[in-house]
Amino acid sequence: MSNGIRVVCRFRPQNKIELGQGGKPIISVDETGTQIHLKGAETDHHFNFDRVFDGTCTQKQVYDDGARPVIEDVLQGYNGTIFVYGQTSSGKTHTMQGPSIDDAELKGIIPRMIGTVFEGVMNADENIEFVVKASYLEIYMERIRDLLDA
Repeated sequence: MSNGIRVVCRFRPQNKIELGQGGKPIISVDETGTQIHLKGAETDHHFNFDRVFDGTCTQKQVYDDGARPVIEDVLQGYNGTIFVYGQTSSGKTHTMQGPSIDDAELKGIIPRMIGTVFEGVMNADENIEFVVKASYLEIYMERIRDLLDA
């Protein structure tokens, strides 16, 4: 296993409503890409992470650094989990699904993960057997819901 637990922080780009209302980012990322500075009217704090992605990063950058290592370990037989947390409208869906799963630039982590998993299965030795299972759970108002169970 190449990776232990990592904490990655992603700030989505501002949306049209935020831009239309003159919203200004209050987050800056240091040059190492591991620390954020949160500076607002009532706050001034620094926080450290294993990796930070600001609103200018691409979906591919987030995937390659934040999720691909987990999938590579899964293809080696380890269990992998990507846990996404954030308040409403913080960018969870933007990051995980992407604004468009049909656009190679805009698709999020989930469609990229699926592609990587099945590419790995197709390229593996023909004598290796794979069992692919996935869960997509939502915890909302203290209730757990499987989003893949329609």
